[in-house]
Amino acid sequence: MLGQNKIIFYGILCISVSFLVFSYLAFAGDITIVGEVNDTQQIVADGQIYEVANTPAGDDLVINYIAVKVKVTGTVEEKEDMKIITVKSFKAVPE
Repeated sequence: MLGQNKIIFYGILCISVSFLVFSYLAFAGDITIVGEVNDTQQIVADGQIYEVANTPAGDDLVINYIAVKVKVTGTVEEKEDMKIITVKSFKAVPE
């Protein structure tokens, strides 16, 4: 009987942890921001500064679109009070 209770307890615990992990991933979806690329390889949008993750799309953005207003779609991660966007797509926006 005691062994069966342990199995049930650990089963419920695993399901709960899985739910928490997958619900976090569901909320970590894509966002879209509109801002300007500055000369320090960041995007400034609505008073927020976003560091740009080192990806081919991100590198293209920060190298070729300095001082250009852009619409960027990607995922944002926060590390040590910094917002880092992993660029999935972007386009220049007329001002």
